[in-house]
Amino acid sequence: MSLIPIDMNDRLGALTAIEVPYPESFSERAWKVIHYMDGAMYLFFYKGKYVATDESLYLTEHGDGSREAPFGAPRWTGDSLEEFEHWLEGLADFYDEEGDIPGWGEE
Repeated sequence: MSLIPIDMNDRLGALTAIEVPYPESFSERAWKVIHYMDGAMYLFFYKGKYVATDESLYLTEHGDGSREAPFGAPRWTGDSLEEFEHWLEGLADFYDEEGDIPGWGEE
């Protein structure tokens, strides 16, 4: 399946986004989140940044929250895959601390 990401601020620019595979070198904690989010998180390289998005495939923030311009945004944007890995590990820590995230921790 080919993903078509969306930039509501630059629809033509969105065509330049490149889907990035998750690095196999990521930590076990990062991979735990990747597996947990399977089908609900995608990684792209877009306009010099790494962008993790959800099913909406939004690459940039847009809208003001009104009915005419609903707000949308990616899950995460950063400069490096190392930053992305740290963000994933932080999510794993958060999910562990919460303790009641449906499906989290099930092996």
